[in-house]
Amino acid sequence: MNRLLFVFLLTFPLLITAQSYDASLGLRLGTEIGATAQLRLPVVHKNFVAEGIIHQSLRRNEGSFTLLGKQHQNILSRRLNIFYGAGMHLGWTDEINTKTGEVYGRPFGIDGVLGAEATFAKINVSYDFKPAINFGGDAFPVSIQTAISVRYVIAKRNDIWDKKKERANNKERNQNRREREREKKRKQRIKEGKDPNGWKFWKKDGK
Repeated sequence: MNRLLFVFLLTFPLLITAQSYDASLGLRLGTEIGATAQLRLPVVHKNFVAEGIIHQSLRRNEGSFTLLGKQHQNILSRRLNIFYGAGMHLGWTDEINTKTGEVYGRPFGIDGVLGAEATFAKINVSYDFKPAINFGGDAFPVSIQTAISVRYVIAKRNDIWDKKKERANNKERNQNRREREREKKRKQRIKEGKDPNGWKFWKKDGK
């Protein structure tokens, strides 16, 4: 038994790769039940993912479509990551407003999301905490949603996006960011009366 556990601990990291896909599709079950689809968008960031969710509440007679933008961040190694992001939702409901006796309008608002995920071969598993704020059309201004999602990887990493182009874009993006930071520091030094290269200007009037 101990030997099997030891072998499992050695091989388990090899079975898991974080963000090892371009697209995945599956089911979501928690406070709601529905479907979820994810697409990695390296044009934004190499680990940025867009997720679309359509689900029906298990607590109330309502559902919604949600679109999220999520940034994934590796923890410990690339074998496991956390994600965070935000988005918006548009829904439908048959709930009755007890004050007016009429059906509530179409719910709409913004969402936040925080969670963790791992990918086992072709199976992607994640858990998330997703608060939703309704601007209108719902009896509840704030809704707290949690769920486990199980998805099938329909496109592995770089099946959709060209690897060489992605690397070139990331390199160019990082270079532009460094140049902007250098220019910002240079302007700040000039504003403080210092040489752009880091040395102070000679004091004027012999002072």
